[in-house]
Amino acid sequence: MTTPTQFLRSKYRAIEGGCVTCAGDLAVVESLPGVKEVDALASGLVLVTHDGTVSDDAVVAAAKKSGLPLVAAGPARPVRA
Repeated sequence: MTTPTQFLRSKYRAIEGGCVTCAGDLAVVESLPGVKEVDALASGLVLVTHDGTVSDDAVVAAAKKSGLPLVAAGPARPVRA
C-alpha cells in the first residue's frame, strides 16, 4: 500500500501594484515540477498547492515571468484531505 502524497498550500501576495486579474496567464507557475494547482484570488492572493518540492523562489520567479510580482505571505501549510 502506498502512502498518499501530502500536499502543501503556499500563499503569495501581489506587490508593486500587481493585479492578479490583470496578470498574464499563470500557466508557467502551474507547470513548475511539484505544483498541483494555482488559484488567483481577486484579493491579490495567489494560492499554490504543491508536493513540497517547489521553492518560494521558483514560484516568485515564474509569476514574475507572467507579469505578476509576488512575495511569499507565510509558510506553506498542509492541505486537509
